[in-house]
Amino acid sequence: MKKSVLAALAMGCAMSALPARSQPLVEVEKVTEGVWAARPQTGANVGWFLSGDGVTVVDSGTTPAIARAVMGKIEETTKKPVRVVVLTHAHADHVGGARVFAAAGARIVCHENVATAVAAFLRAAPDPKDPADQNVPSTAVVECFSDRLFLVDSTRQAQLYFLGAAHTGGDIIVYLPGEKTLFSGDVAVNAPVPYMESADCDPEGWDQALVRLARLSLEHLVPGHGPVGPIAGVQATGAYVQKAIKIARIFIADDVPENLYRARLTTAENRIEGVAPDNEQHLANIKAVVKFERERMKKAAPEKKAAPEKKG
Repeated sequence: MKKSVLAALAMGCAMSALPARSQPLVEVEKVTEGVWAARPQTGANVGWFLSGDGVTVVDSGTTPAIARAVMGKIEETTKKPVRVVVLTHAHADHVGGARVFAAAGARIVCHENVATAVAAFLRAAPDPKDPADQNVPSTAVVECFSDRLFLVDSTRQAQLYFLGAAHTGGDIIVYLPGEKTLFSGDVAVNAPVPYMESADCDPEGWDQALVRLARLSLEHLVPGHGPVGPIAGVQATGAYVQKAIKIARIFIADDVPENLYRARLTTAENRIEGVAPDNEQHLANIKAVVKFERERMKKAAPEKKAAPEKKG
């Protein structure tokens, strides 16, 4: 009996030393003065900065549990309440935790093209497996804009822009000119392969958006995915998108059947630096861009007029 009690006590001590399963791992980095970012164990990055008498957050984490963990980190780093949450687009890994912030009284801001989708995430039923999840107040609304929105206080200016359809049809970026910091969402990522399979992805628009972002004076990048800080993701994502479009056009011109895409991606002319040709996301991206390019070409082609009927 004594041995079993001691064993139980020892096991209890060991278990208490382990991190709680209900607390997702969230690594926080200070980007620059008054600006931070978190890399959750899963899902998209989350950033935040001091603004007015509170905090503005960029994206919300993929789940309510991650959002709550991020809120804890925001409290630790700023000691201020979250006033605004800017959602860069409506994919679940960026907006899945938004209702946690809305329930705490934060304003939710996004582009008008994704406002309905964002509202649906806010109004989704609480996760029955997450006892801490809750409904947002019935008075909560989604605020949206068309082209640009500036948040200005006595010390900082945040510029929110819609640069046109890119990764999705409603991407926005957040630029802090004073801090030379860009929160890019998934328009620019510090990862080898961006995600181009969105139904509303516009590869050509994405390329144009990245050309514009490359002109910004930047010292810090908080991307949707990948390491926080290095600004190389803007150029690297741009190079990837441009090459993906080029490859898609080659495949269309050569009438390459889809079952040979993988093999053709191994050839020198179709290789992308830093991307393994057998990368499954890369292959899926090329398929998606080929589909987009075919549809674009079809829309751009002039309609053939029926030949006039011969008389007599």
